[in-house]
Amino acid sequence: MSKIKKAAAIVAAAVLCMSMSMGVFASSPTDPEQIVNDGKTLTFNNIWSAEGIDKDGNKVTAYSLEELSQEVKDILSDEEKVKDILYEAGYTVKDDQDITVIAAGDLSLMDMEKFEKTEVPEGGVDLDINLGFQNSYSNNGYTYTYGAIQGLKEGSTVYVLHQKDDGTWEVMEGTVKVKTNIDGTYTSYYVTAHFDSLSPVAIIKVMSNGEVVVLDKNENYKGTIDVNATNNVDKVKGESSQIVKTTAEKKSPKTGN
Repeated sequence: MSKIKKAAAIVAAAVLCMSMSMGVFASSPTDPEQIVNDGKTLTFNNIWSAEGIDKDGNKVTAYSLEELSQEVKDILSDEEKVKDILYEAGYTVKDDQDITVIAAGDLSLMDMEKFEKTEVPEGGVDLDINLGFQNSYSNNGYTYTYGAIQGLKEGSTVYVLHQKDDGTWEVMEGTVKVKTNIDGTYTSYYVTAHFDSLSPVAIIKVMSNGEVVVLDKNENYKGTIDVNATNNVDKVKGESSQIVKTTAEKKSPKTGN
């Protein structure tokens, strides 16, 4: 992508954020078309941008300037494949628990002066990722909700899935933060996660009986699986799904608090 195109994308995103900035602390998505594949089970909205800090407290900004690959779309739009990633990271997803992909995007860190992609600095970055918002219109009492934020509240647990450069997935637990503007008409939901590199990122929640729940986990478990292996002897859960290198490792979040 040329510098001009990058600059145009960034300016458009900035205008978007300002137009919807009524109390939003991180990125502010507009109404993108939802990503959905025929025959799959999940849809999700785009993560347009995220803001945060590096280890030295310097402000950083990340944008989704490129579309998610079809491979990643196929993974994230299939509930069973998402469950496989969680399983390989040591989490247990029960039969009565449902997965919702709240948002996803292929994030890149940006040098805002040069309007170019830049490398994630040593020590990584903590990014605030917007999950959605509610906007209440006082004149008629109407409330508009964007994003799959139903059931989320301050302190709810969500899961951040990050596909690293080598194709493996890391899973981080994040705590939802809620920020409401001064007159109470606009509420934004977001989660902070630490990244040592950037590429496809997805935020998911787990629901059971209409409530957001926390998955059981084995702290000492780390799974490694090659789903393309031809030898199907002693098949492990997740091996039947067509995911390339979905080895997952559990990683604790750094919230910056």
